[in-house]
Amino acid sequence: MNELEQVDRFFQGEMPETERRKFAEALKTDPELASAAAFYLQARQAARLEVLAEKRKQWEGQPPRPIAQRSWLGYAAGLAAVLLVVLGLWFWRMQEPSRRELADAYVSQELQTLGTAMSSRSDTLQQGIGLYNQGKLPQAAQLFDAWLVQHATDSDAQRLAGLTALRQKHYDQAIEHFQQLSRRTDLYANPGPFYEALARIQRNRPEDAEAVESLLKRVVQEGLPGKAEAVEWMK
Repeated sequence: MNELEQVDRFFQGEMPETERRKFAEALKTDPELASAAAFYLQARQAARLEVLAEKRKQWEGQPPRPIAQRSWLGYAAGLAAVLLVVLGLWFWRMQEPSRRELADAYVSQELQTLGTAMSSRSDTLQQGIGLYNQGKLPQAAQLFDAWLVQHATDSDAQRLAGLTALRQKHYDQAIEHFQQLSRRTDLYANPGPFYEALARIQRNRPEDAEAVESLLKRVVQEGLPGKAEAVEWMK
């Protein structure tokens, strides 16, 4: 693959994250690669101007006016400015954590252990939480799922089962639990929509993107648990 093909993949967003970061660093240190990037931007701008001129010709029914020629220094300076702006935007975007990275960090920081302070919780659920906090997720899942068979309306058990599935990366199962939780209208603060958005972000299927946006908006608009994170993730 030649340099121009690499440059095209970079600006079209077709590079994987790791490759894109390495390529961006190379642009800052490799003059030949930077020159190829400048040529690419110049060619794309020229093509865009040609298309616009042709469209104007069709619209006005007149031949397009020739584009005024700029001096070589002026053109080079303008192109360099464009390149710096584009690269600056790319570097800024790469430094900003992605929504997936924010979601992964949330799971790592907030969902590694669960609180055990609810005195009204059954012994079975307390035992399941103990297993969860010890990292024994399959055993915890068995307890929560068995409890739900006999207590299908227990919202706390639904939440715990969903979080355990999420930690195991069983995203389809987690989403199902959180959807059932979201449908509850008797809860003062329903965490279901936020947790479902979290699971969908981590699952990362094509159909999840639109659902995530809708769920995060609902969390913010209704002031549900996870609102602060939802606001941040929607930026």
